[in-house]
Amino acid sequence: MSVPTGFPGVTNTNQAGDNANVEQQIGAIYGGTFHRNETTYNFNASDPPERKFQVALNHLRGGTARQAEAIFEDLLHHGDGSTHLAYYYALSVLSDRSLNEIGEDVYLKFRAADLTAQRFVADAWSVALTVVWELISCVWRQEIGEALDAEHLKKALANFRALPKDRQGEITRHLALVLGGALQDSLAAEDAQRVREERLQPDRAGRAWKFFEPDPALPRYFVTPATAVPASEYAKPVLGAVGVAIGLLVFLTSFAAPNPGVAIVALVIFAGGVAAAFWGSVERELATRRLVERDREHGVPLQFQAAVSPGHWVRTDFVTQIHRLVEARFTEARPHIAGSWVNDTRGMCEYYKWRFVASFGNAQVDAGAVDWLIRWHAQRAAAQWQAGTLFAYRDQLRVPGSAVAVHRLGLGVMGFAALLMLGGQGGFAAAAVFLALGGFFALKGAVGVFAGKRFRREEELRARRLLEEEQQAHREWVEVLADRPDDAEMAQWLNLDKTFLKTEALRRSRLTNRDLVTHVVLNEGAANARRARVMGGPMRYSRYVVLLFLLSESGVREIEIELDFLTGNVHNEQRKSFRYDALAAAEVAEVGVRYADGWRYQIVGDHSTLRQDESVRKRALRLSLVSGQQISVVAEGFEGLSDELESQTSLQELAFETSGIASALHVLEAVSAEGRDWIAREQERRRRRSEDWRLRDRGPGLLDGGSGGPEDEG
Repeated sequence: MSVPTGFPGVTNTNQAGDNANVEQQIGAIYGGTFHRNETTYNFNASDPPERKFQVALNHLRGGTARQAEAIFEDLLHHGDGSTHLAYYYALSVLSDRSLNEIGEDVYLKFRAADLTAQRFVADAWSVALTVVWELISCVWRQEIGEALDAEHLKKALANFRALPKDRQGEITRHLALVLGGALQDSLAAEDAQRVREERLQPDRAGRAWKFFEPDPALPRYFVTPATAVPASEYAKPVLGAVGVAIGLLVFLTSFAAPNPGVAIVALVIFAGGVAAAFWGSVERELATRRLVERDREHGVPLQFQAAVSPGHWVRTDFVTQIHRLVEARFTEARPHIAGSWVNDTRGMCEYYKWRFVASFGNAQVDAGAVDWLIRWHAQRAAAQWQAGTLFAYRDQLRVPGSAVAVHRLGLGVMGFAALLMLGGQGGFAAAAVFLALGGFFALKGAVGVFAGKRFRREEELRARRLLEEEQQAHREWVEVLADRPDDAEMAQWLNLDKTFLKTEALRRSRLTNRDLVTHVVLNEGAANARRARVMGGPMRYSRYVVLLFLLSESGVREIEIELDFLTGNVHNEQRKSFRYDALAAAEVAEVGVRYADGWRYQIVGDHSTLRQDESVRKRALRLSLVSGQQISVVAEGFEGLSDELESQTSLQELAFETSGIASALHVLEAVSAEGRDWIAREQERRRRRSEDWRLRDRGPGLLDGGSGGPEDEG
């Protein structure tokens, strides 16, 4: 199945308030999907340790290692130790931390994990943890200037390769910022092909887009509300019936007159005319109502719908989103053939805006949950338009000529019969007057009531048939979404993308890992990206802007790349290089964000000029170069995609961690403060930490002749 297209384009118009400047323009990120019912990252205090462990593991796999670390640590302190827990706790402690962040507290946590594992019989998890220790030991030997023993490195790599592929992938992922130099080059060389293959599997291009699709709302039975019939309409048939009754009474009392036979024949003819006129009138009225209703569904005449709440507790933002989705889906459904699609479907767009607001306005669902149904109706209209049958109903529902003929014949017969009675003697003439006038009004009123009820039954039947079609479409759509990736898989793809991008950046820069002092990876949602998250988890985007900072002896290389997350394709790469002393400042600052003309503007300077309803405060990592250039990464907020139970502080920390800002700040602040001297000072800091770690090495392990075989129990 092809990937559904996104939202319509936006207009690029720069605006900024007084005393402010537009520093960076980013396409507005429309809407979003909040998988509120997901329990991936949620547990109760009373839940068993197994549930808490699973949530912590979900956090680790989802890229939020600090949350995982806190839960694992709590389990460890409450006596729920195991080699399984020890291994993943150790990974969470090291994950997303660079060497300059690994101090005494990190060592103690890592050592606690190792000591916990040593309390149990050796198994696959303790073997994997030993391999992690061996790799870290190799790193520390490098940092203190020891010549990395070829035999030690060979054994460490051999033990690493003996682990199951899943363990290898976990270790390289979570130790990415720690491993470096010759060790990282050795691992990267053989890992490169795996990364290239796994970042696109399984069926990423066919599945990744589904994460941004909300759970589809069930279709609802909908029929156009019946128009209230005024009391005056019921008065007509009643008065007409009274007139007919009087006419019949007069007719019966007039039999004393001579030649009553003619009057009787006239009355029979009159009754036949009434029956014919009634049938013809009902058919004419039904055809007219059917045509009016179909015209309404096709927007004839055109009636524009204002994006405001119709009342009845319907939120205005829901109405606005429904209107936007209808416009978007009809735009993307346009067949690629010549024709006046926009003009022909303009009215249908307006009708469906009204219909979906009326149908789902009080259904307690997000607008995005109705998106699939809007798309289905738009594609249905497109198929009819392409086949040339969009307005075929006008011929099909035209008033039948037979009904018109019978209607006119009936009226003529009624008139002829009335004339016959008028020519009679006595009271027959008076009876004719009452029968003619009463019959006319009774006929007209009865036709309206009868045709209205019959039309209503037809519309209800048609609505039930449409509901059955929509329900079938819902089942098909649910089946399409059945293999939607979970949050951990989305995180895995993003992590593989970062590894791939770093490898490619090194190759294009003609550098190796041993040429780097360290590196930093930052990411934020790109222009016009779709966004989605599960409750308790980070924001995911359909498009990212990824910033890579490669810090080497000669300076900093900054590479900015746009990543199409749905396919894994990268494009629009931009590069710049600068010396360490060119970085003037690195800080996390609050920025104002204004939404206008469908675009988002980052406002730098005085925010007092912004109205409260148009300014959204966000946090951003801002790098200032001596030249005046600015490099910034915004930690995207969770507007509209959070639950009242979620702490705003926790959400901000989540955004900082998953954007890379939390980790990058440690490095870039030091660089901006120390300039060119940062390299020597950082190397000295690492040397001291490495010596501390090396002096407290765990003792005998696989490197020194320990035993154990890496069998996967997980």
